Amino acid sequence: MKTSLRLRIVVTILFVAIAPLTVVFAWSLVDRNVPGRKWTNVRDALDEAAALVTTDRSEESVRAENARIAERHHVRLRIFRGGETPFADTDADAPVDTIHRIEQFFLGAIPTETIEQIDEGLGPLETRPEVVAAARGAPVIGCDFRATLYCQGVRVATEASGTRVIIVAQASSHRAIATVYLLRWQLLRIGLLTLPVAILLAWYATQLIVRPLERLRAQALDHAAQARRGPELQHEDRDEVGDLAAAFNTLLAALDTKREDNERFAADLAHELKNPVAAIRACAEQLGDGRSADPERAAKLARVLGDSASKLDRVVTHFLELARAEAGMPNEERSPVDLAALAEGITSVLEEDARCEHLTLECAVSNTQAAVVHGAPHRLEALVRELVENAVSFAGEGGRVHVSVVSTGGWVRLAVEDSGPGIRPEDLPRVFERFFTTRGRTRGTGLGLALVKAVAEAHGGTVAVKSELGEGATFSVEFPSV
Repeated sequence: MKTSLRLRIVVTILFVAIAPLTVVFAWSLVDRNVPGRKWTNVRDALDEAAALVTTDRSEESVRAENARIAERHHVRLRIFRGGETPFADTDADAPVDTIHRIEQFFLGAIPTETIEQIDEGLGPLETRPEVVAAARGAPVIGCDFRATLYCQGVRVATEASGTRVIIVAQASSHRAIATVYLLRWQLLRIGLLTLPVAILLAWYATQLIVRPLERLRAQALDHAAQARRGPELQHEDRDEVGDLAAAFNTLLAALDTKREDNERFAADLAHELKNPVAAIRACAEQLGDGRSADPERAAKLARVLGDSASKLDRVVTHFLELARAEAGMPNEERSPVDLAALAEGITSVLEEDARCEHLTLECAVSNTQAAVVHGAPHRLEALVRELVENAVSFAGEGGRVHVSVVSTGGWVRLAVEDSGPGIRPEDLPRVFERFFTTRGRTRGTGLGLALVKAVAEAHGGTVAVKSELGEGATFSVEFPSV
């Protein structure tokens, strides 16, 4: 599903604008249950303490159970038998929790009071309104929002011995409940002002960001509709959109270069196929002229047809192999290949070839490290054979071809050196191009070294050539070792 960039920008800016208000509202929802929870703890503690004092127990037992009730409900629980000093007093109030610490981090230190400070400000116990109300028979429980949330419950009960006691349960929380509620309404009023500003900012941001992209898109579509490459994509500002335009221009230039390469390749291929096709056509015309062919003429036509067919077969075969190699040789099985053993085997076979009868063919292999690469064995064999045969064809009678394989630093290097006439400086950059050859059209297809380069790169390797006119040439290939 396509999502508009404009919509995403607007949603992002509006979300940022209302995020503080949303956080505070969510925060207030978290704090909303605190008063009710504290009120419930106070009530339950009062009920359990009232049941405790009506049983016949020793003072020590009452104090111990009073402590357990206070700790269970996180309250301060006191029992008075008259006067201002309780005979049972346990303070298990828990005003501070993790959320209070988080609130302190964001809101800063908020003044708070302890239960002792609040209790001291309530006056003498017997005269407090809640004690007077509880003496009439019903427990009194209430919460108050001061600097600290404070909940208190008072209940008057009678012990088994008939003594009247006053039970006081208190709980507090240092949560910034009042502050958060006040902040919520303040942010709501501020939001009424900032929301229109955010909408205007969102509109401006979409114009600032999306408009240049739309212009760039229109230019790219115009380029796509043109048969030939047009002017470069334009963007005036030196920003990220300008970088994107520059990247598109680089891509277009690369595509244009690729298109030109393909056009040259098609022209070269047509040129290579033209001569043998013309020869075959001429033979066909001669055979179809109605004249009987004498044995000599028939043999000549057969020879021309055979040579032309062989030339076509070589060109097509090399072309298909080159196309597969340039595509990375997909779906071809690969395995560890000992490049040193491969080079030694090929040179040994070629030493028996008639072409090597009057030249010296050597192979030197480094034995310090294994020269093993991961690749397609038949492709690597074709690469080595092409390089060695190419060197043999240029070394000439009385010449020398030296093949070496060295493994070092995580790479395996194959080098083939010949003592031939060398390569002209202006030809060096083109030796690995398709259909480029210095041997003339009658010898070779001009695809061999292009195939070497493609196979090497399909194995993650590189190719290079060094040569000086009159001093031979050295072709080298480097592969990552296993």
